Amino acid sequence: MERYNLTLNKIWEYVKEINGDVEVAHLPPHGNNIRSTYAREYERTLRLADGLRRLGIGPRDKVATMDWNTIWHFDLYWAVPGMGAILHPLNVRLAPEDLVYIINHAGDKALVYHRDFAPLVEKIRPHLKTVQIYIQISDGAGAVGKDPEIEDVIKSGEPRPFPDLSEDTIATIGYTSGTTGKPKGAYFTHRALTLHTMSSALMFSVARGFARPECAEEVCTFLQLVPMFHVHGWGTPWTFALMGWRQVYPGRFDPNHVVKLIAEERVKSLAGVPTMLYMLLTAPEFPKYVNKIREVKPIFVVGGAALPKELAKRAAEAGFIPRVGYGLTETAPVLTLGYFRPTEKLPQDVEEYYSVLTATGLPIPFVDLVVADENLNPVPRDGKTMGEIIVKAPWVTPEYLGDPEKTRESFRGGWFRTGDVAVWYPDGRLRIVDRAKDVIKSGGEWISSLQLEDLIATHPAVAQVAVIGVPHEKWGERPVAVVILKPGAAATEQDIINHLQKFVDAGKIPKWWLPDKVIFVNQLPLTGTGKIDKKVLREQFKNALK
Repeated sequence: MERYNLTLNKIWEYVKEINGDVEVAHLPPHGNNIRSTYAREYERTLRLADGLRRLGIGPRDKVATMDWNTIWHFDLYWAVPGMGAILHPLNVRLAPEDLVYIINHAGDKALVYHRDFAPLVEKIRPHLKTVQIYIQISDGAGAVGKDPEIEDVIKSGEPRPFPDLSEDTIATIGYTSGTTGKPKGAYFTHRALTLHTMSSALMFSVARGFARPECAEEVCTFLQLVPMFHVHGWGTPWTFALMGWRQVYPGRFDPNHVVKLIAEERVKSLAGVPTMLYMLLTAPEFPKYVNKIREVKPIFVVGGAALPKELAKRAAEAGFIPRVGYGLTETAPVLTLGYFRPTEKLPQDVEEYYSVLTATGLPIPFVDLVVADENLNPVPRDGKTMGEIIVKAPWVTPEYLGDPEKTRESFRGGWFRTGDVAVWYPDGRLRIVDRAKDVIKSGGEWISSLQLEDLIATHPAVAQVAVIGVPHEKWGERPVAVVILKPGAAATEQDIINHLQKFVDAGKIPKWWLPDKVIFVNQLPLTGTGKIDKKVLREQFKNALK
């Protein structure tokens, strides 16, 4: 029997046939609203692929994108891999120098960019060695410059069927944010992304804590909040299309606009990093829509960084259903979700409940996951012993592009070493306690910066906090807390220490974990993916204890 190839094209054809009349909406802050359907976008992706071919893009050519969460980005997610080319979403939050490095390292042939990035593209264009074709997304505002506009490319194409592809064809590439050294490239085949999409769709549809029973009887709405330039938008453009959900693309992230969309479009699910959730909850317009949000009860899946308990509680009070997901650039990304077993009894105690809710969760189907020691042996499932998360899954990248040294460091014995330090519980649930590079090594022992942050965040005056390891002459490193206070709130360094002392007295943390210093700031540096950039903080405060 002829091999049946698992490709994204097969998913897209299914979506067109079964969910073709379901809406896909482009509703950006500036008001260029487009309400389309999956069937219409399917035809547009065929035309887009043919238009790209006429410009000279062929199989295995790499097409970079520099765009917000737009309907054109959604189309590119299907059209580029569908034609046998390779989609390469670029993280627009990275420095121009890093973008130039990534584009040249990947060997991108084409660059499709939103008009908002026209000045950036002009700045880096002279340094791009491989890009031959530039296409602009004008988003209804008129093109800037002379590059062809994507709507003209679509109009130039015919709705030719996508070719039959091998499931081993590379569909996408993506790069790490470069927080340690140069960004590293990962790639993913059609088979990898098809299995990732199917497994994710299964869990979002049936897993306890994620499934919405009402969505079996009505069309529900997913809002694409997580940036599509960040690890395939966590795969959700493909996943929720397969599930038959209506999708809303909000353009550039604007907290006031997003809370309005959640309420008015009755959004049932969305995802993002903790910083984005915090920005929604503190948006000036949020009080205007909070009652509607409480009525809809949207699930907010937090990934990219740990979900602090206090932020989870605040989100729940505002009407959201907070949930957790975990993955990396190298894993396409989803590895675990914070779902609950059907027979699991949830804790009645509020603190215990939120402790379970904010844990890193359980693996999704086809993910083999172990919390291991340095010899790759499983650590005890006692909720205390720390180890590194190592994984195997069909959607883990096979290697780093052109970097055999980093590949050897991260892939061992068939396992991918995530660099995340976690503890393992008897039921298989895990909790990340730190990144290997962020864990504080004091006197030969480990201190979890995430656990300290979680406890400091319970102080009523604290808005955000980051805990870093700072060089210390005697202990090697000692913890320093960098804190943003809530507007109008007041607290001193001793107030924070006294607050933590209560957890020492209760036996939750040892006394030697108390920070040596608390520093108050007005803002925290963020990485290109919206996480707190501890690398910058460590450099900024490296002399704080001298």
